[in-house]
Amino acid sequence: MMMNIDKKYTNLLGVTLIILSVLSSCIPIVDSRVDAIFKNCTNDTLFIGASHYDNVDSVEFLVNPNYNILANSDFDTTDISLWKGTFARGDSFVYPDSTCAINANYLFQDKDTCYFFLIKLGNAKRYSWDEIRTHKIFCRWIVTKNTAGKLDKNIRYLNSVEH
Repeated sequence: MMMNIDKKYTNLLGVTLIILSVLSSCIPIVDSRVDAIFKNCTNDTLFIGASHYDNVDSVEFLVNPNYNILANSDFDTTDISLWKGTFARGDSFVYPDSTCAINANYLFQDKDTCYFFLIKLGNAKRYSWDEIRTHKIFCRWIVTKNTAGKLDKNIRYLNSVEH
């Protein structure tokens, strides 16, 4: 009789552990990534690089579109190599009047300002990375978080000459 009870508890413990394992695998416990959503308010298709420094060579991340470019694109981007080819990909451009995102934790990491460098798709196809850098064939857009933590999320050309 005692062996029969031990077997029941062992089976119950096994089933309980399996259920807990399945349930815990479905619950995101440590996922802390939050995206900051921006809107491309220009009339141009753009590559957008982000940096904490006011230098186009310091770009660490690209702002990515919130849609599947490969399914919607008629553009050939195979010859485009921006930021020394490290970050630019052919599927990282943002159409006019569409949304894009970047990791919100990156945006204001120890700083209240983030610099965005906007390069038009046509210029990225027409010029080499060295020409874009040297001749400043890009626009700079600066985002600053105010004391209430709010920031401008409408990407547009400000305080720079459009190329």
